[in-house]
Formats: sequence, structure tokens, C-alpha cells
Amino acid sequence: MREGSLKVYRNLSPRMTLSEFENALDDPPSPGSLCFFSGKKNFLLTWDQFLVMQQVCRDLRLCLDLLSKKAKDCAFARGVCSSMNLDWIALLGEVQSGVLHKKGIRCRICGICRELSGIRSLTLSGHELSFAFRPQLIPFGLVSLGAPEYLVPPYSVYILMRSGRIVYFPVMCSLSVRDRINVFRLIRKVRRHEQRNLKPPFSIELGKVIEERRSILQGFSKLSEPAEIFALYASVGLADILTLLIDDNVGEFYIDSPRSFAYIDHRELGRCESSIWVGRGVVERLLAFSACSNRRASDYLHPSIKASIKTDEFHARVSIDTPPLSFEGASIDIRKFFRNPTDISTLIRNKTVTPEAVSYLLMRLRAGSSFSIYGESGSGKTTLAIALDLETPQHWRKYSVESDIAENITQRHLGKHQVRLLAATGSAEASKRRKEVLDSLLHKSPDYVFFGEVLSESDSHALFQILASGIRCIHTVHAPSGEGLLRRFAYQHHIPLVSLSDLGVLVQMRRFDTGGNFTRRVVRISELVRDDLLVEMPLLRDLFLWNPGSSQLEPTPAYREMSIPA
Repeated sequence: MREGSLKVYRNLSPRMTLSEFENALDDPPSPGSLCFFSGKKNFLLTWDQFLVMQQVCRDLRLCLDLLSKKAKDCAFARGVCSSMNLDWIALLGEVQSGVLHKKGIRCRICGICRELSGIRSLTLSGHELSFAFRPQLIPFGLVSLGAPEYLVPPYSVYILMRSGRIVYFPVMCSLSVRDRINVFRLIRKVRRHEQRNLKPPFSIELGKVIEERRSILQGFSKLSEPAEIFALYASVGLADILTLLIDDNVGEFYIDSPRSFAYIDHRELGRCESSIWVGRGVVERLLAFSACSNRRASDYLHPSIKASIKTDEFHARVSIDTPPLSFEGASIDIRKFFRNPTDISTLIRNKTVTPEAVSYLLMRLRAGSSFSIYGESGSGKTTLAIALDLETPQHWRKYSVESDIAENITQRHLGKHQVRLLAATGSAEASKRRKEVLDSLLHKSPDYVFFGEVLSESDSHALFQILASGIRCIHTVHAPSGEGLLRRFAYQHHIPLVSLSDLGVLVQMRRFDTGGNFTRRVVRISELVRDDLLVEMPLLRDLFLWNPGSSQLEPTPAYREMSIPA
């Protein structure tokens, strides 16, 4: 495809009829172009799709010309000619149904069925063509796409601007129409194989379904990796959001209601609109897979589901609110965990934190300090926590303790000693079990603990018990400020004031809205002023503070005067 090549056509009716597409044939696009049909129903075709559609429509016109000559004496011919205003795929189905009908004496006299049966396009079913021509929606007001920003096979991802907002726009360019039809036929073969051979009990967890179908699919045909991934997720009804699931640059995406466009938080670009239309079917499938993973269905009394879904292609936390809680239909938040997490050098490069602040944090990390990373939801707390955790020495024995979903990554492939524990929250029984897991760390001799998120009063008590025993720890917690964090621990979770001095380094993250796009920054690094006779709330000494004038994290005089232990 040529860079920036976009041919725009005006499509006036809600459907793409044969006559309207024939108008486009009078002004064909240049080879390699993308074709945008604008109107009440806007969709995009690749050059390959345009060529196949062109051939099908020419064959349909030939069929109609032949049928019009027989319309007076043939009921089949009259029926097809009266269906001219159907969309072209439906019209093709009408012709095919007539060709395949039971032949009678009138057909032997007419002969039109025999004449049509030799036309090549009639060998393609409407279901195959509907799958191969799955519409890709495009925002209004675009006249050029430019060059693709990057590739997520089988998609090319374009980054566009529309009304001052960034638009994430993936286009499937590397799979031809023939490839897609082949994928459709293979999916049908996989489903027929399952119907014959799959015996209950069996799991419908997405990860297990994908792996089972992968093995079946590989037994039928050798596909390229992009085609295989597309086939697998199309087989479970998630092809429409496949790009969002497998693109490592998409950190989180949101669906406010069925039949709406998704919008995303991009790893590099922040908040973006998208051209990905999410229908009711995709929402229902996400709800079903989440309910299976969570071992609990959504119902009137329990309209919210929080689940972890993991496959070889992605790992995500899915949060769904359904009616009556969400009265416009199910709303969905899917947060993905990066297979290649953001490291410290990347955080410096994207200006999340300054090099000088990183030097201080790493020195405190290796000196044995604990870290409390706090801020609002979505501010990048976990990203920074994982980046710091990756910087720990290889010989340290580390435990990672998290709640319902493991956000930290396994580090064994990096040569590090790490044990990952998943201790759920929610019910009284789960909270009790979580406390037991946390208390047991005192007897396991860890050098460092990645605590994940402090959620409850029992979590806070377990945290300070770990800190009081001399175990170093890094954790995240929601709080609007450092002082607010201390008040939460002291007054809501009833932590003794004297114990607060065990917290170590406090790091505040904040999310900034910059012209509709979000950036995440470290805005404050501080430590507690130690006082063994503490009777009031401890004070914080700021070492780095955000300067709104320069939009930079700057060291304070207290940092310049301090000495960091070796």
C-alpha cells in the first residue's frame, strides 16, 4: 500500500448496493490505495478487497442482465430482479439460492440456472464474503492517513489527528481476501471437529479455549503467525478488538456501552480515541469469558465482575459493570499488563521521572530502603513499582504478593530469585487467607517484598508488621498526597504514629491532562522526619518537588544538603 493513499467515495444509502459500487468503478482507486466509502454507513476497504468486490459485482451484473431477459416467465428471475436494492452480499445470496434450488420442468425449459452456475463468484458463500469484508470504520473528516506509525501483524496502526484529538486507527493490510476466506473455512472445520470430539466436562476459559483451538488448527493447516492469531480470536468472537488485545502499546482500553467506539490509554501517546467499533456480541463474549475466569456470573444482585484473563498473546484485568448498575448497557475497562514492562530508562526517556531523581531512588533501593508509591488511579504507580523492582540485585530473594491479579512480571528469565503469590481479597474468608499469607512472609527470609496494592486495613497492618521486622518492601496505594496517605494509615487503618517512620521513601505519581491526552509524572519524592518520641503526625521532608512553571521535577535544598548512605 502506498503511504498516505486514500480514495474517498460518497455512499448515500445505509447499505452498499450494487449500483452504488458500480459508480465507484467509473473512478477506480490507484493500485495499493485504501478506499473509504463515506455516508450513513462509513467503512474502509483495502485495495485487495476492492478488487475482489469489483469482480463479484461484475459477475452479479452479468447475472442480472441474464435474469432480466427471463423475468417475464421465471419466478426466480423476477425475485432476484426485485431485490436490486439489497446490499451486494445479500443480492449474491439471492442469486445463489436460486441457482441451487430444486430443478423442475420449468427450469429445463428456461435454462437460466444452468447458465448462471458457471459464474465463478457464485462459488463464494455470503458468510465467507461477510467475514472477508468485515467493515473497518473510519472517523469523519479524514482525507489522508499518512504513513503507518507501526505494525502489529496482521494490522498496520495509523495515528491520526481529528479535531485536536489523537485517533488510534488500525487497518488489516497483510491478510488478503483469500487469506480471510481460508481462515473462515478453517474456523468452521475447527468447530465441526469440536462438535464431534469434545466431551464434557470442558473449560470455557479463554486461555484454554485458545490453546485447544490452536492445536486443532495447526493439525489442519500451516498458517502464518498473524493469520493464526486472527483465526483463533475470530473463532471466539473477539476479532473486532484483536488489535487492542495484542498491541503492547495499548495499556488500557475502555468501552462505555455496547455499540460504541472504544478509546484507549496508549503507552507513548496517552489517551486516544479509536476507530474500533464494539458491538453487542463482543461485549457479551467478554462478559462470558470474564464470568468463567471469575467463577461467578453477573446477575441482578452482583452486577460487577472483576477478572483476570490470560492467553499467550496478552494478560489483562477485566472490570465489567452490567445493568442495573450500568443502565446504558455493560461498561468495560480492560487493563493490560505488558509482557515487556516499562523499565527505568524508558521512564526517563518519556519524561516520567528525571535522571537525577532516578539516581536517588536507585541509591536508596540498593541501600535497603522501602518505597511507598502513591497517587490517583491510573497515574502509573504500578509501572514505576515494577520498574524499580526490576533494578534489584540478582542475588536478592524476592516475594511478590498481590491481590486478585498478578501485575508484576516473572523475573526468573532475568536470573533473579522470585516467588510470586496471589492472595485474593473481597470476601471475609479471602481476606483472612490473605492476612495469613502476609504474616507467613516473616518466616520465609525474603530480602525484598513486592506488595502490590495496599487495599484494606488488614493489608496496612500486615505491611507495617513486615516493615517493623526489617524486611524491605515496595508497595502502591491510592492517596491524594503524602500527608493524606499518613492520615489514612493513622486514622482509617489505625496504625500507631510511631510505626509510620518505617515507610522509607514516599513517591507521588500524578496524571496530567494535556490537551485531551494524559501524561504520567513523578511529582514528589519525600521521606519522613524520624522522631522516636513521636506523639503527633510525622512530618515529611521533600527531596524532589514538581515545579509547575518549568513542568519539571526539581531537587529541593534539603536534597542538596543531605548525604545518602552507601
